[in-house]
Amino acid sequence: MLINNTPAEASGFDESRFEEGLSLYEVIRVFNRNPIFLQDNILRLSNSIKRSNIDLDVRTLNIAEKLSRLIALEQMQEGNIKYVLHFTKDRMDEYVYRIPHTYPTEKEYAEGVETVSIQAVRTDPQIKYINNELRARANSLMHMKGAYEAVLTDREGRVTEGSRSNLFLVKNGRFYTAPDTLVLPGTSRKRILDICKEMHWPVVEEAVPYDALGEYEGAFLTGTSPLILPVRRLDRFVFNVREPHLRALMELYFEQIEKIF
Repeated sequence: MLINNTPAEASGFDESRFEEGLSLYEVIRVFNRNPIFLQDNILRLSNSIKRSNIDLDVRTLNIAEKLSRLIALEQMQEGNIKYVLHFTKDRMDEYVYRIPHTYPTEKEYAEGVETVSIQAVRTDPQIKYINNELRARANSLMHMKGAYEAVLTDREGRVTEGSRSNLFLVKNGRFYTAPDTLVLPGTSRKRILDICKEMHWPVVEEAVPYDALGEYEGAFLTGTSPLILPVRRLDRFVFNVREPHLRALMELYFEQIEKIF
């Protein structure tokens, strides 16, 4: 790992140090020794910095160079890298390190995954910061229920996003996702919206009431690790993982990645 751009031993490193102060972060996926869609991550980090009222130009961080350095040091072919800016009082520390990852299997892409709901609201969803309390609650529920992801519901009873992903629903050929004001704007989500715009596929940006989920034919998650992953079930609601609009979108998404690399 790198701490303030200096190589350090990862053994003994504990993320509990981020419980104090503010920790802004990004998770970047590496494929064939290259970060995927890095500029989207940098733009989102820049937005998090600005919304946190921190006087820092993200360009001065030279993030791409540091990621390349870690990839070379760790001889990474594929995996996830976590980039953290940790602010305490008048100090800023920078951490760049590899994190464990679990990518969906071919079976999960084909048959979808199980998800559960959890009542939770991010304080400011536009800022990607480490929220240990939410992460612990979601992980505990997912482990107890054997679920791939926990989907957040807000105080109004609407589904918004996953604990570590964005959520889309499909009904009558339209894609539904909660608006930017309610969710963390994921980089994979951005790619999905770009594809839909290019293909002239209708997107409705609204938070769907939990009780109305039975009206939707399809559902899927987007994120750094899952990329675009069908949801088979959310609590008692069952979705069609072969929904044709979802499958057409998946095909285009993975074609984009193959063209880049």
